[in-house]
Amino acid sequence: MRTRYKKWAVDYLAQHPERILNKDNIDELFADGQDILLEIGAGKGDFILGLSKLNPNKILIANERVNSISGVLLKRIMENDLTNIYLFPQDVELLFPLLEDQTIKEIYLNFSDPWPKKRHEKRRLTHLNKLKEYYRLLKSDGRLVFKTDNETLFIFSLKELMNSPFGLINSSTNYLNIDNEPMSEYEKKFRLKNKAIFRIEAKK
Repeated sequence: MRTRYKKWAVDYLAQHPERILNKDNIDELFADGQDILLEIGAGKGDFILGLSKLNPNKILIANERVNSISGVLLKRIMENDLTNIYLFPQDVELLFPLLEDQTIKEIYLNFSDPWPKKRHEKRRLTHLNKLKEYYRLLKSDGRLVFKTDNETLFIFSLKELMNSPFGLINSSTNYLNIDNEPMSEYEKKFRLKNKAIFRIEAKK
């Protein structure tokens, strides 16, 4: 479903450049050696806000390319005074060149667009090309965590992972979240409907 354009949200992004990550300020994030966590496709931010509160001494990057959604996310970041989150409101492909090798501790992919058509495979966030990019970015002890409600995407992602340099830690076809990980808005919605949640955790 196409996201409805929200002018106020787009305007809000322009009003708060101090929380927007770009090529001019990105080096500041890595200056003090703090662990950096990245969520790609952060949506309205339920997961990244929860992760921030659990990790107040770590830096978080929230990537959300749709401006009408990223503006909503930024407003929530500001209202909760979460100064350890930086927003990158563009396609993640534009973020990759700004990040140096082995600089990210953890990467999260939560309920990404499944791009179901065969001709769109390369757009999937778990396509082998992107997995190789994540591997480049992650530190030597870094990890990748992926969740979806889409079984086809889960199977595709497992196959791509097996062809990548990553090592599989575990995979689940009915993830129960016994560790109380933060949940995205999609995960909350799907759990209320008793839908199975598929999860993959991999290490560098």
